[in-house]
Amino acid sequence: MNNSRRSFFVRAVGVVTFGLISSLVNAEERRRARPAAGSDKAGGATGPLANPWLDPKDQTAQALSYSEKHADVKKADLKVERNGVAFEKQKCNNCSFYSEVGTKEGTKAGNCTIFPGKLVKSEAWCTSWNKKA
Repeated sequence: MNNSRRSFFVRAVGVVTFGLISSLVNAEERRRARPAAGSDKAGGATGPLANPWLDPKDQTAQALSYSEKHADVKKADLKVERNGVAFEKQKCNNCSFYSEVGTKEGTKAGNCTIFPGKLVKSEAWCTSWNKKA
């Protein structure tokens, strides 16, 4: 009886070991098959940089006077101090709604919680600008 109990445990350890090794090998193969974040596979970027740029003609963008370049804001009544910050220093890259994700087409890009699913340029501006803490 000891012999059959011993052989059961030896086989059980062998099966568990085989299962662990097999899982590790499969995980490594899946990791190698996955493209790196931001890589160019099948003609397009992956990850957050795969999102399109925010179109200034977008309805929400227009409602918030979004401008891709801070310097392009023309209306004088928009160029006001907000949260103790002069208009000249207000850009998306120092707004609390913005988080930089990388560079796309040679321009620093980020996500904005005001415009989900779209990328905004770090040098852009809109009337929702809020001082980053």
